[in-house]
Amino acid sequence: MTLKIKIDSDSSIPKYEQLVNEIIRHIRAKRLLLEDKLPSINDVCDNYDVSRDTVVIAYNELKSRGIISPRHGKGFYVSSTSIRSKLKIFLLFDVMNSYKEELFRSFVNSLGPNYQIDIFFHYYNLKVFEQLINNNINKYGHFVIMPHFNEDVSKIVKVIPAAKLLIIDKDIELLSEEYAAIYQDFKTDIYETLTEAKPLLKKYINLKFITNHNFQFIPDGMEKGFYKFCRESGIKHKVYESISKANPEKGDVLFVVSEHDLIDILKLAQEKNWELGQDIGVLSYDETPLKQILAGGISVISTDFRKMGETAANMIKNKIFGKVKNPHLLITRKSL
Repeated sequence: MTLKIKIDSDSSIPKYEQLVNEIIRHIRAKRLLLEDKLPSINDVCDNYDVSRDTVVIAYNELKSRGIISPRHGKGFYVSSTSIRSKLKIFLLFDVMNSYKEELFRSFVNSLGPNYQIDIFFHYYNLKVFEQLINNNINKYGHFVIMPHFNEDVSKIVKVIPAAKLLIIDKDIELLSEEYAAIYQDFKTDIYETLTEAKPLLKKYINLKFITNHNFQFIPDGMEKGFYKFCRESGIKHKVYESISKANPEKGDVLFVVSEHDLIDILKLAQEKNWELGQDIGVLSYDETPLKQILAGGISVISTDFRKMGETAANMIKNKIFGKVKNPHLLITRKSL
């Protein structure tokens, strides 16, 4: 039996993906049955004007899904007619760390098995961020983007069709199209959680916010929320670029974002024989399992990353558009 395979050279869909879709279409239409032989790689190349590499990539994709299997010296055969097309998702993070791992696991588990998720990292590099999006724009059915930049990236992201876009963790306010987003309101969240922590913070003389930007994204909204709280509460405060410049002393409470800064202040407290929660206070940002037990427990301000992953998956699965603010919380432990 000769299969009619449609390959559109003018389509934005890569040829290998068109070939994959065509084979799946014929299986669903029962024109290809279990144990049927597929056209050889050479036959597809000769009859449909596609390169050998294109056919090899397509057949390898089908093989990886368990749809076809090779037989030595004989070619490829249909090994399963139970077809579930997987939506390919492009997931772009800044870096991987403990809390993003929780977000990632929640997202993957909530989506389930019918989705293929490929993860990329931009490492706070705008050029890399743009290149990754542009180089993959025609290869994926959905794009999940974490735009961890204080610069406007709306012009870069707008090349992605709004129907295929989900912004995660930080919104892009200047992106005018209607799209899906699950985000943190950093200014409001910091203001509200510091207000909730005010009775504990009042135990100390100085509130010092360490904004170490060395390989760490700190949204502008965090500082705005910090300053708003301090002005209204009358707490003595200052923002520092590093632990060393903050010169911690007894009576200080330090609000740190970087885990490296957290470790440095804990080491210093140990050297000085300071008791956390008494001589000095420590408030960290973003919950991780380690902070639950480190030094008897580190107090944190955090969004709910598990919830963020679940919501993001639900928005994709149910084609939900609009912006959803992710819940935030204050967790008080021994360090405060």
